[in-house]
Amino acid sequence: MYNKFTTEIPRIELSEFCRKNYIRILSIIDSPSQWNGISADHINMLVEFEPNRIPGLIKLGKIKIDLTLLLGCSVDVWTSPDISHSFKQEVISSAEPLFA
Repeated sequence: MYNKFTTEIPRIELSEFCRKNYIRILSIIDSPSQWNGISADHINMLVEFEPNRIPGLIKLGKIKIDLTLLLGCSVDVWTSPDISHSFKQEVISSAEPLFA
């Protein structure tokens, strides 16, 4: 679904970033809205943190900014509790992991 984007992201840097921020799983949860070279204008990402390492809002905001800079496109970061119960299972089942 996201081959163009997922094959050209900086995998090593993304893995280092996830480990540094205690991210256990990082996934794209919807298709990029518009392509511009190797990146999308905007993507939504689902993040799962290591147990007992869930950040507060300020740290989550910094993670969003850092991912935006790393991936070269606007990134929104979502956690499972942020997603509406009515379509949570659909979102989670269609998520494409970038780091796990």
